[in-house]
Amino acid sequence: MAPPHILFIDGLPGSGKSTAATAIARRLAGARVFLESAPDHPLLVGVPDTRGAAFADIHEIHSGDPFAAAALEKLDGFLACAEGGTLYVFESHPLQSTVRVLLQLDAPEATILRFWSELQRRLGSAQPRLVYLQESDPRGALTDTIRTRGPAWESYVVDAFNRYPWMQARGLSGIAGILDMIAQYSALMERLVHLWRFPLLRLAARPASYQARTAALSEWLARKH
Repeated sequence: MAPPHILFIDGLPGSGKSTAATAIARRLAGARVFLESAPDHPLLVGVPDTRGAAFADIHEIHSGDPFAAAALEKLDGFLACAEGGTLYVFESHPLQSTVRVLLQLDAPEATILRFWSELQRRLGSAQPRLVYLQESDPRGALTDTIRTRGPAWESYVVDAFNRYPWMQARGLSGIAGILDMIAQYSALMERLVHLWRFPLLRLAARPASYQARTAALSEWLARKH
């Protein structure tokens, strides 16, 4: 049986991941799109809350290695039952909803690198494609996102980040601590994207034209890789 087709769309918060995923859903009939906060998301470890997938309390259930094992188990379960030939689009995966959580759990670098390698090994037959929405100024981007989304979202993010073991281990809190963690996360993403072994498309996180970015993504998807 033919393997499923998998497209990951990932990047920092506010990079336009859900916008890109929704645009692809409109253009490609039959594609199955899972946004990060989808309650039926087959790859998430944990349940998103009403505002997103911050997973503020996941450290009460998992530390780094058990979380990585659970994420890989979720992937195996999905691959075992996915429909062959169907395009599955995952927004905020596999970086935002797994690697970021490993970072917030303060998992050792070796754990994160081992997870990234094993994830790709298990994805091999599906030959997944990754669209990485690249941000040149992660601190500025998050500051703009917080300003745009308003006080309620800012309170949600601050409350979640303040609970993260990564923040607490470094005595950080509030917006300043969040910006430090985002800078660390952005550097980690860049390193892991460099290690990605399958087709990869880098696009600007905050382009001059979102329409042109969607067109470039659609053109890339139409090619045979």
